[in-house]
Amino acid sequence: MEENMEIRKLMELCDRLPDVNQTYIMNLNKSTATKIIYAYELLRFQDYAAKKFEFQENTAGYAIYSKISYDDIKEYFRINIEKGNGYSTIQRTRTALNGWFDHLNDIKAIRGNPVCSGKVLEQLFWEKTGKNPKESEKKKADPEVTGFLDAVENGTGLSGTQKKYHEKYRLRDMAMITLMLDTGIKISEVNALNIEDFDRNFSQIYVQKRAIKMKKETRERVEQYIDQSRVVSTDSDRLSPLFVTSDGKRLAVRSIQRILKKYSAAGSSAQVISAEKLREISASKFYQETKDMQELKERMGVKSMTAIEKYIGPQYP
Repeated sequence: MEENMEIRKLMELCDRLPDVNQTYIMNLNKSTATKIIYAYELLRFQDYAAKKFEFQENTAGYAIYSKISYDDIKEYFRINIEKGNGYSTIQRTRTALNGWFDHLNDIKAIRGNPVCSGKVLEQLFWEKTGKNPKESEKKKADPEVTGFLDAVENGTGLSGTQKKYHEKYRLRDMAMITLMLDTGIKISEVNALNIEDFDRNFSQIYVQKRAIKMKKETRERVEQYIDQSRVVSTDSDRLSPLFVTSDGKRLAVRSIQRILKKYSAAGSSAQVISAEKLREISASKFYQETKDMQELKERMGVKSMTAIEKYIGPQYP
């Protein structure tokens, strides 16, 4: 159901884009969610270009984009920064535009790519706001994870050798990382999970005597992994590990760390997406949605405010 809604949303956005943009978006080797982000960013840029070069929206052809210069792109970023957009939002915009102009260059529709580098964007953000973009994003605990998750789900950015193994482990890795991002459990807790700890009926995972509610998407990811991909261990142990290697053995902490490092590098994230970073993102998002500090502490398995502030920063009434 959620997938169908995403597809409808993507088609609605594409209907508002010129044909050249639609073809590019639909042929992207990325998830539907990422295509939606790219379509939205191209729509925003189209509005800017239409006003600047005085053409009717959704009629732009390749010739229009050949007029876009490096200074035009910087001006567009300045406008967005002055509107109060955060650095992660500006960076997402750059990623989408960079992909589009790379495509235009590849098909010889333009010569070169006018999109400025990430370093230039950081400098521009600092000049306009007086804030260090990296420090600003760290405090918000809301880094751009779109590329990271796209690498996990679709193998985008992986090397040829890595892609050979990606399909084999994709369901496991997607289930594990979705679970970490949703629940905020530690890497040692992920390692210690047994299949008996996963409660399908109540959408819960039991972690060190605490029951953590999962989102529907998370439960479905874990179910899909168990039903379609998980290797049954031949060991005689009473408890069977949830996340396993190709021979059914428990996935080690170091192996989980290597998996996260691989996808973080492939996704070209602004920050390294480690297990601790996923825990930070999860805590921040949960508190933003619920404002329930006590439930957050129970969910994270901590008792003190000091421990919680490590993830979400000091909170004031």
